[in-house]
Amino acid sequence: MAAKFDEIMTQLRNRQFAPVYLLMGAEPFFIDEISKYIENNVMDEADRDFNQQVFYGKDSTPDEVVASAKQFPFGSDYRVVILKEAKTLQNFDQLIPYFRQPQQSTILVVCYKYGTVKATQLKNCDKAMVTFTSEAVKDYQVAAWAQSQATKHHFKLNNQAANIISEHIGNDLSRINNEFEKLKIFLPEGAEITPEIVEKHIGISKEYNIFELQNALGERNVQKAMAICLNFAQNVKENPIVKTVAMLFPFYNKLLAYNLLADKSKENVAAIFGGNAYIANKNAAYALKYSQAQLRNIISLLREYDVKAKGVDNDAPDEELLKEMIYRILH
Repeated sequence: MAAKFDEIMTQLRNRQFAPVYLLMGAEPFFIDEISKYIENNVMDEADRDFNQQVFYGKDSTPDEVVASAKQFPFGSDYRVVILKEAKTLQNFDQLIPYFRQPQQSTILVVCYKYGTVKATQLKNCDKAMVTFTSEAVKDYQVAAWAQSQATKHHFKLNNQAANIISEHIGNDLSRINNEFEKLKIFLPEGAEITPEIVEKHIGISKEYNIFELQNALGERNVQKAMAICLNFAQNVKENPIVKTVAMLFPFYNKLLAYNLLADKSKENVAAIFGGNAYIANKNAAYALKYSQAQLRNIISLLREYDVKAKGVDNDAPDEELLKEMIYRILH
């Protein structure tokens, strides 16, 4: 039975357990959340020594996992067997017969991250078996996801702070969740997370970060862009030029792709900039401030400085390279 994340978590909290959970897909966060909940909540800690076992794919065999799953619980209603890194398990298909006839008093959790098991392999498996495919959250969805996650942690996350977090951290959901966990140390329940709090406790400057640099360059605001550049140059360990180039390259590539669009329909623009209308409109406005020739020249510059930053035909320090690169982009 295929299920969604929230459905599975609701069933687990209601102690409605399936004999097998096959958790697979590209996004590890949701797989980890389900696995951790089962590991920590099915039975009391005192019962885990006898009734709970964790395997790792590269260090285990299917026979070992199945043998453990077929044992009966001792002094508990359930036995829990968790197979982590299941994609690295040799002869994974040898688990399939167990999926078809699982031990009903065992909860087997199979964490198959960064891949999926073919539906044809799961034919005739136990109807009570739960399968979950963890889809990656797209970049343009991260801000909304961060806001929903903040709500689960009993915080309010305002739009500006959500955008700063999503733009700086990207779709590393585990890190975003961990940052909310850390904020519980400093903030009372129900507190609003503002850009100032993000800067103070998460360490993302609301003024001097790569996304503010992108905005300044997009606006062709020389003064603001150079101020951010000088801040980066003074903190080059935290803002290495290689990282800056890596972030600016897709930014300018998307601006060029927009300028090359013959049909600038909402769907085509979303395909370049993502589904967030605010971000798409902002970047579309930036693209119009540059000609196609200017954008191609900037992309060529970024390639040049990427090579220099990696030490090819260059002995200048990173901070000087960075200032030179930003100056040439602006002029």
